[in-house]
Amino acid sequence: MEETSRQHLIRIGLLAALMCLGGRAVEAQDPPPPRRVQADSVRQQIDSMPTPIDTAMAAQLGLPASPSRTLPSADSVMEALLELEGYGVTRYAADSLTMLAPTSEIRLRGQALVDREGSILEADSVDFLQDDCMLLAHGDPALFDNETVLVGGGMTYNTCDYRGIIADALTKLQQFGVDWYLQGELAVDSASTRVYGAENVITTCDHPEPHYHFSAGSIKWVSNNLLVARPAVLYVRDVPVMWLPFLFQDMRQGRRSGILVPRIGINDIVRSNAGYRRQFTNLGYYFAINDYLDFQASADWFAGTHTALNGQFRYRWLNRFVNGSLGLSRIFEVGQDGKPGGRSMRLQWNHRQSFNQQTRLNASVDYATSARVIEQNAVDPLLQTATLGSRINFSKQFDWGTLTVGANRTQDLSNNTVSQTLPNISLSPAPINIGELVTWSPSFTLTKTQRLHQQPGYELTPEVEGISEADSIFPDQSDLSVRIATPIRIGRWNWQNDISIRDFNQTLVPGSRSTVEIRDPTDSTVVSTVFYGEDYGTSLDWNTGINLPSLFPSTWKLQPSVSFRNATSGAFMIRNRNTNGAFVSQGKMISFGAGMSPAFFGFFPGVGPISRIRHSVSPRFSWNYQPAAEVPEEYARAIAGPGRIPELRRPTTHGLTMSLSQVFEGKKRLAPGDTLTDPRNAPKIKLLSIQTSSIAYDFEQAKEEGRTGWMTQSIQNSITSDLLRGFTFSIAHNLWDGPVGFDSTRFSPSLSSMSARFSLTGATFMNVLALFTGGQAREEPQEQQVQNQGDLLQPQGTGMGPPRGLDRTMGRMGAGPMMGSGFRASVTYDDQRREPGEIGGQIVEYPANRTLGLQFGFSPTENWSASWNTQYNITDKEFGQHILRLDRDMHRWRATFSFVKTPNGNFAFNFFVSLTDQPEIKFQYDQRNVNQGR
Repeated sequence: MEETSRQHLIRIGLLAALMCLGGRAVEAQDPPPPRRVQADSVRQQIDSMPTPIDTAMAAQLGLPASPSRTLPSADSVMEALLELEGYGVTRYAADSLTMLAPTSEIRLRGQALVDREGSILEADSVDFLQDDCMLLAHGDPALFDNETVLVGGGMTYNTCDYRGIIADALTKLQQFGVDWYLQGELAVDSASTRVYGAENVITTCDHPEPHYHFSAGSIKWVSNNLLVARPAVLYVRDVPVMWLPFLFQDMRQGRRSGILVPRIGINDIVRSNAGYRRQFTNLGYYFAINDYLDFQASADWFAGTHTALNGQFRYRWLNRFVNGSLGLSRIFEVGQDGKPGGRSMRLQWNHRQSFNQQTRLNASVDYATSARVIEQNAVDPLLQTATLGSRINFSKQFDWGTLTVGANRTQDLSNNTVSQTLPNISLSPAPINIGELVTWSPSFTLTKTQRLHQQPGYELTPEVEGISEADSIFPDQSDLSVRIATPIRIGRWNWQNDISIRDFNQTLVPGSRSTVEIRDPTDSTVVSTVFYGEDYGTSLDWNTGINLPSLFPSTWKLQPSVSFRNATSGAFMIRNRNTNGAFVSQGKMISFGAGMSPAFFGFFPGVGPISRIRHSVSPRFSWNYQPAAEVPEEYARAIAGPGRIPELRRPTTHGLTMSLSQVFEGKKRLAPGDTLTDPRNAPKIKLLSIQTSSIAYDFEQAKEEGRTGWMTQSIQNSITSDLLRGFTFSIAHNLWDGPVGFDSTRFSPSLSSMSARFSLTGATFMNVLALFTGGQAREEPQEQQVQNQGDLLQPQGTGMGPPRGLDRTMGRMGAGPMMGSGFRASVTYDDQRREPGEIGGQIVEYPANRTLGLQFGFSPTENWSASWNTQYNITDKEFGQHILRLDRDMHRWRATFSFVKTPNGNFAFNFFVSLTDQPEIKFQYDQRNVNQGR
């Protein structure tokens, strides 16, 4: 018998196994015949046959996991035959065996069992009809091979034409990691590449009584190519819920061109009310150009609001380490009240390329022509308050240093303000060693920033004089800066040197334009007013200083320094409109400074599982002194501006700044009987950390009449602790009842702002309890990542057009907690307060602005999960946004209820039930209310 018949048994299941056993059982003791070409052609197709069900799945489905009987032990004669070389061994047993030599027929009756080198066929009866090329098995035949099992009600196979029929068969088809179970009448063709079925049941549920299934009248399955069934009826348990004219699945691996599956809900076909606005999305086609390029085009239609056209082109060049995508979308709003609707084009480009290990290029571009159109038609609160960001970065590493060239651009969707940095160049040569004691570390940066279409912050009134209707109310600002740093290390001394150049230009909007009154030299009573429509300036600054070696580095950590500072505030050389474009300069003065950061420790006995508590106090002191200096008159007038008295002398500066850091740290007590762990290496936990902002005092200002030396208006304390996950608490106080530094101002601390952040899980309470009881701490769960699919389509490369997940807007909200996970909550609180001010001679009280953010998620049962995200304004007593989501796992099905309300008044309600193994099979109710404010 041929040795390759074992491979037929393993790969093509029961039909091919019986084919191999049949027709050659009577020749088991003869030398193997010559290999047949026809068998080889079959063997080339065996990988395309349905996969048998493994024994673990068989046990769950109620199928036999192993043969019900075994072959008897071999006697000495049988053992001698089995040891013969060059033969394939087939063993069989039955209650009775009949061999008809003239017709080459073998009949096994009563508990027939056939064993071919580990592959076992079990049936009530097996007939081998070699002359008729037929193999017949009856009485619940079952095939067992290693960890697979395949059963049927009865089977007939033609060993010459390689065609077979299985009655009441049960097998498995796999598509992209999903197992589809097929049961019913099956037939295989002579090429072993096509399987036909009649009155079949298809499901992915692996329960003996499936929770759902499709019932199909006829099925055609072509060897990992496609599956067609018609007609198809969806059953939930045994209740029919939906009739489909056909089911079609492209089962080929890899990306294939085809029609995208549209997302159309039931309520889009049959409206539940007359006010419902229909929507059809994801109508388009997917083109798989080749293994490295693809393209997708689609359209979305929202009745009464807008139509969107989307396109995305993706590329990937493996040999060049290049991959990226280019997306384009157009939104066409429907006009309201006879006015034409808005238009917006959004371009997104992502590109990553590695030229070599030292050269890389990364680009992420997101640009929109109309931020208003995108903002008003969004039902995603994350998109409403976000900005469109673009970044390009090129880096090159040389042997002598690193060059980086980049740019970035952000577009605020709320007001269409654009901020961009173009270019941003950085050059960092490697440090140059000049001898053993001298090291030179130069660097160069060039940055140009622009801020375009800025909001003026006020409304124009017709009474403003000198303003024409043609004046722009959206100012632009441009700022170019260059910095060259040349620090030099000489032994333990560090000599800091840097040169910076800044050039800025700003347009001034009506109402903020500066004016200059010019008197007529011939007639002093005639005054002309000049309006400046722009402002400009160039500055050149040079800073140098020496950081002396540290003193008492292990205790007081005293760091003295000597530097040369400008005589007054501002750059060393400047030019602006006050100098008529000419450069003016100021002098340099020596300045002395010192910093000190000692640390003090206190130890206290522990409590409970804490063996010891350490309190560390780390004050930080900074002292600086700069003597008085004369300021050139040209420079003083240049920085003061017209109409102001210039300051020709800068007074002496003598100040002290102090900040404070405190940490309470606990060392955990070792477990009883633990003699291996060194107590000094016991785990530590941060019980409390308090960071206090700096307070400044000016000794020279204190000498002035009516002044005090205090320079700090407010102080802030930040508190963190490891006892509560993600806990941060920040509180700020205004220290004075007026401007700081005056005798008339009293010390009167008042709360100015307060914020808190913390997260709670089931493990949080257990860990706090374990801390004081000595129990075992539990590991906190990892934070769940929020999905962000973006607005453009993102094909995933399978089937007739890549399969899509849930609605992209809802998908961006992120799923709730995982099924069966515990409770988790995140709380944010912000309280902002403003001091009373004087307007028109009256004191105006400003109310506090308090907001509360809540995020809850929990899973009450193994199959339920719920999440809620909201923002509540305590001051206005109204909610800003809501994201409510409920998920139900129904074993192979998933139901999702989502409600989203955005700050602009848009809301979306979505009820979605989809087959997890085939998301395109779904029931959806989707209702949206967009652009109510237009």
